[in-house]
Amino acid sequence: MTLKHKIKFALYGLILLGVAIRIYFLPHISLDMKAYLIPWYDYIAARGAWAALGEEFSNYTPPYLYLLAPATLGKGFFSKVTAIKLLSIMFDFSNAYLVFRIVKLQAQKEYLPLAAAALFLCLPTVALNSSAWGQADSIYAFFILASLFYLLQDKPLPALILFGVAFAFKAQAVFLLPFLLLLTFKKRIPWQDYLLVPIVYVIMMIPSLMAGRSFSSVLSVYFEQAETFQSLSMKAPNLYLFISNEYYIPVLYFGMAWTALAAFLWAVGYALQIKKMSRETLLLCAVVSAAMIPFFLPKMHERYFYLMDILTFILAFYIPRLWAPAVGAQLVSSMTYFVFLAISPQKTPSALGAVFLILAALINTFLVGYLLWQQYKFVRSQNQRQT
Repeated sequence: MTLKHKIKFALYGLILLGVAIRIYFLPHISLDMKAYLIPWYDYIAARGAWAALGEEFSNYTPPYLYLLAPATLGKGFFSKVTAIKLLSIMFDFSNAYLVFRIVKLQAQKEYLPLAAAALFLCLPTVALNSSAWGQADSIYAFFILASLFYLLQDKPLPALILFGVAFAFKAQAVFLLPFLLLLTFKKRIPWQDYLLVPIVYVIMMIPSLMAGRSFSSVLSVYFEQAETFQSLSMKAPNLYLFISNEYYIPVLYFGMAWTALAAFLWAVGYALQIKKMSRETLLLCAVVSAAMIPFFLPKMHERYFYLMDILTFILAFYIPRLWAPAVGAQLVSSMTYFVFLAISPQKTPSALGAVFLILAALINTFLVGYLLWQQYKFVRSQNQRQT
C-alpha cells in the first residue's frame, strides 16, 4: 500500500469516527431538547404540519420548523430525539463537504481537502452541538460557509443571497456583518446587494405566512428571542461573565453601542489598510469578525462562538501557522459545552461549572486578542510585500 493510499485510508477512518461519535451521543437528551425541541416536535405532530406552521408555538423562525415538520413523519422509524438530531447531523456532513470545497480552493496538496473534511466531522464542538445537544447551529453555518465559498471566489451576489438564508435561520449570522461591511468598503460587495438579505428573509417566511401566521410575528422573532433571558452572559466565554446582572440595563446598552462602534471602526480601518484582499486575508478577516462580535456583545450564549470554532479550523489550512486559534477555540467551547451538558445544565452553574466558565472566558479573551494581533501583523506583512 502506497503512502497516498495509507493517508486516504486513515482519513476515511476519521470520517467513520465522526459517524461513531454521533451515534454514541444520539440517545442523550439535553435540557434544551426537553424544554423546546421535543415540545415543538410534538406540537407539529399533533396539529399537523400546515396548521402548526401558521401558529406561534416556537421561538425559532419558521425555516427551522419547515425542516422539523417532515421529521415528524418518521415517527414509526425513528424516535423523536433521533429525528430532531438527524436534521442537524445531516448539515454536519453537508458542512464537511463545504469545508472540503473551501480548502480545495487553496490547497497545495491533494489530500488536504479530504483531511479538512474528515477532521471537521471529529471536531468536539461540531459533534456535540448536533448529536449531544440537538442544536441547529450547523444549519445556519451551512449557508454561512456557502456564502464564504462564493466570497472567496469574488461572487458577491450568490454570497449575499446565502447570507440572507443563514440570517433567516439564525440571527447569529450577523456576526459576519462587520466582515461583509469591510468587503463593501473595499468595493467587493455592492451596497445594493444588501437589499437581498431582507428580501430573502421575507421569501423564506412565505410558507408560514400562507399557513396563517401574521407578518408581524415572523418579523419579531429575533426581538422576542433577545428578551427570553435577562442575563449579560448565558455561560458565554466573554468578559460579561464577570459583571453582575445588577447592572444589566446600563451594561447592555453600553455593550451594544461599544460593539457597533468597534465593528464599524474595525471595518473602516482595515478597508483603508488592506492593499490586496487575498483569500488568506479575506478568511482571516471573517474569522476575526466571527470571534470579535460575540465576545464584545452582551447576552451571548456559549453556542454563539460556533462560527468562530469552524472558521478558525478552516483558517489553519489557509495559514498553517495559525493552528493555535483552532485548537484554542475548540478548547474554550468544549469547556462551556461541558458545563451545560454535563456539570450544571441549569441557569446557575455549580462551583465546578463556574471554574470552567471562568477559565474559558480568560482563555477566550487571550484568543480574541491574539486573533486581532495576528490580523494586524498579517495585513502589515502582506502590504510590505506589495511595496
